[in-house]
Amino acid sequence: MEKHPPWKKRFCIGLLLALLCYMLLVEFGPLVLLSASIFGLSGLWVFGRSWWKERRNRLKREEMDAAGRAAVERRREACRNARYTPEEREQAVAYIRRNLGPIAGWDREKTGDVLDISVALIPPTESLPFWKAATVGAGACTVEAGDLQMTPERIELMMALPPDWDSSERWPGRILRGMAWYLLITRGFSGYDLYRGLPLAGAGFAGAVADSDFPGMPELAVADLPVSFRWVVPLLKPELDYFLRRGYQGLERRIPASRPWADPKREPWMDPLTWFQEDIAPFQWFEDGERFCLGLETGVFCQDLFLQAGLSGTGRDWERLAREYLRQYQPNDGPFVEYACGEWSFFAASEDREIMEQLALGLSDLLRDDRAGARCLLSPSRWQ
Repeated sequence: MEKHPPWKKRFCIGLLLALLCYMLLVEFGPLVLLSASIFGLSGLWVFGRSWWKERRNRLKREEMDAAGRAAVERRREACRNARYTPEEREQAVAYIRRNLGPIAGWDREKTGDVLDISVALIPPTESLPFWKAATVGAGACTVEAGDLQMTPERIELMMALPPDWDSSERWPGRILRGMAWYLLITRGFSGYDLYRGLPLAGAGFAGAVADSDFPGMPELAVADLPVSFRWVVPLLKPELDYFLRRGYQGLERRIPASRPWADPKREPWMDPLTWFQEDIAPFQWFEDGERFCLGLETGVFCQDLFLQAGLSGTGRDWERLAREYLRQYQPNDGPFVEYACGEWSFFAASEDREIMEQLALGLSDLLRDDRAGARCLLSPSRWQ
């Protein structure tokens, strides 16, 4: 059922207040009328101010939406007119053969008048023992940089497929075309962007990300054309959920180097029930009633980090690190975390699950990926 706009609700409330004022006037006289008038004028001012802010925000959203639609149409027109010359196309094909192997076949699909993209199918080779699919045609379109101040790019996309993949299946080509159109037309740039389109759902995937370097993928030489070749990695539902929570860097650590290819029948790269504890190890997470707790036995983990900062690594030193981390990265959350640390134990707790999960993951990532930053938190003056 369609909801009433906020201004209609406020109008009804104002009408009820006016009726109330009239009843008070009839019952109690002018003094009450004066008080009710002051109250009514104050309410009218609040109503007018709220209405004006809502109208301004709505106009701003409409303006941004119109600008976005105009940008998409400009990019669509640019891609509509973009085509490789015969020489450029041959250079792209030669690059694929040189880096991925001989082409066994092509997946060609009529796409109307927007970006004629063919997909080359490359069988397993001795150096790359799995199937590969690569686009030829997407790199003919150069997209605008937009407000991101990024250098316009030309890209071709590739995907690794299982060694026993059936080359008659069409879903790899549909995914690659769909992601190319999304990056070049809808988004207007290429990066660690997430793609969630119908071709993915039809193949059994929930999303896909693209990058030039993934674990287990070959590092490609520089292309003869000014074109970047990007690997596309489709994600299953648990992997998509993990990516939305942990980002690209966390996902990259989970991709197995032995089997990085796209296979909708494979097992997910992480268990939805255990990945959190695995990511924060050796910290321990547990719940005590309505409190969410993070614990650690001190004395071994990252002991060298504390010694370099002139500390012994006791539980109280870990409390110092946690407090400094919250002050630096979660400045509004510090007062909601309590500590009970001893000589050989660190313990922190809060009634807010989100605060504690952010602390657990953030502190673990800091100690794993930015030990210099952790030293600065422990002793800022020593490492400046």
